[in-house]
Amino acid sequence: MSPDAPAPAAPRRRIRLLWILLAVLLLTSLVPLFLTAYKLIDINRESLESASREYQLGVASTIVEDLNSVMAGAHNQLSATAHYLESQLDRTSETAALKGDGLLAPYLTGDLVLLRYTTREGNLIEVGDRLRARGPVLSQSFFEAFAASMGGEPFVGRPVGQASGVKPCVIVSVPVSSRGSVRGVLAGIVDLSASWERALASLGMHYISFALDDAGELFVAAGMPAALMEAEAYRKLEIVTRFRRDRGSVMEIIPFEAPPGLSVKELLGARGATERGWGIFVLVDRGLAYASVAEMRRSVYQWALVAVVLAVLASLVFTRAITQPLKILVDRTRRIAGGDFTSRADVGSRNEIGELAETFNLMGEELQRHIGRLKQAADENNQLFLGTIKALAAAIDEKDPYTRGHSDRVHRYAMAIARRLDLSWQEMRNVTVGALLHDIGKIGIEDAILRKPASLSDKEFEIMKRHPVKGAYILSELPQMKEIIPAMRNHHEKWAGGGYPDNLKGEQIPLIARIVQVADTFDAMTTNRPYQRAMRMDAAVARIQELGGIAFDPKIVAAFKEAWQAGDLRGDPEATTGGEAKEQAPARVQASSHAG
Repeated sequence: MSPDAPAPAAPRRRIRLLWILLAVLLLTSLVPLFLTAYKLIDINRESLESASREYQLGVASTIVEDLNSVMAGAHNQLSATAHYLESQLDRTSETAALKGDGLLAPYLTGDLVLLRYTTREGNLIEVGDRLRARGPVLSQSFFEAFAASMGGEPFVGRPVGQASGVKPCVIVSVPVSSRGSVRGVLAGIVDLSASWERALASLGMHYISFALDDAGELFVAAGMPAALMEAEAYRKLEIVTRFRRDRGSVMEIIPFEAPPGLSVKELLGARGATERGWGIFVLVDRGLAYASVAEMRRSVYQWALVAVVLAVLASLVFTRAITQPLKILVDRTRRIAGGDFTSRADVGSRNEIGELAETFNLMGEELQRHIGRLKQAADENNQLFLGTIKALAAAIDEKDPYTRGHSDRVHRYAMAIARRLDLSWQEMRNVTVGALLHDIGKIGIEDAILRKPASLSDKEFEIMKRHPVKGAYILSELPQMKEIIPAMRNHHEKWAGGGYPDNLKGEQIPLIARIVQVADTFDAMTTNRPYQRAMRMDAAVARIQELGGIAFDPKIVAAFKEAWQAGDLRGDPEATTGGEAKEQAPARVQASSHAG
């Protein structure tokens, strides 16, 4: 590739194959994993949430069943005790039957913590936890029980407890009859705390549990925050509202918004109702209720992240094994595209990429041999072309015995100047050809004028001034000479104007013409002509510098001076006299134009 050939265009920005392969591998490996994990999470989430709901609902149901069982057991126990009393009253007098409390003591079992038998006249016997019976609430409940059962009906009071400052309990009673009339009332205190504690033993510390009687009054609670106790805030809970509205034994579990004052936003509540219409409630922070779901999701995501990292590492190793050889191939391809035909791709892969690299190397070797042959042919053609140009220039010079070797010297001077101007390879080649052929137009000038040993007349000089146009016309039919033609046509223009044939000035004058102009004038000054005597070379250099900015481009003059100082401007001893040339005819003012 020629030195000034345009560099290959920068490759368009593309997505790297590494990222494409990495994306494909990650998609094919991780997407199914995530889809499966998502589906499993969804399935397990539903199962875990359902299990959590069932557990919470089961606790509420257990409490309901236990309280129902306790109340049924207490009622049966009282009924059995009442039958026993009735049998005793039928066989003996009431005074004998009620002697002492040994009659009732054997029936104090389980959750029945106190028994009291009250006669129609108000006499009573009592066994069990007598302290439990003291207090205005229970005294009132005993009075209600006595009044109801004396009418022949069993009685179940409202449960008392937390609000009354006592352990949760309820008073039940049955009538005791003898000989067809009610003789008294057997009442008992049923302790509900043991049943409640048994049911709540399996609940965690984060659960809130409480029970309301059929009127919606709280009688027992566990884990209940103060915010729910104040101003009976528990009554405003959605699940309590639903309980008071339904008035039935419906079992349900619902999520609902937590009231102000709690540290949680949403609660999950289960509720049930006993046979007596008491409401049983078990609440928990919904987030804690589904903590196992969150833990499962977190665990799955953690392992998914580990899988992603492993997949990325494996993908990087795999993709690099593919892309690294391809990267080498791309780099070597660019080098060959840049003209380095010795570049080879050293790829050790044993797969198709390795085979591609071997084929690429074979192609590179063939290209190198082919380009070598093309370069050799191009060099030969270039030598032939330049040889032809030089022969043509010599033939032109031969027409004028006074300018023999002129074109070759102008070529040497022009190239010395051009090397100081940082020109491209193509521009340097144009200067070479342009300097050699700058006077080709003289082919169309009569030999009588060219060979005239004296100064030219004005008419002859006007004819001589036509040679730049003639030279441009001769080469105008060759498109390849388009950039060289200005060296023929414009090497007699002047920087300040006034030259010929186009009267150009300054930058209007093509660069190649400005270079040839200085070289041509310098040779004319330093060679003997019929109309002038050769100047000393140092004097000619000084004169060229004087004409900078007038006849010549100052930039070209500066390059000319550098070439002179470097010793690159050497005249032809046969063409110059350096002060020893013999006398010639007096020079005309236009002498330099005649020469060039």
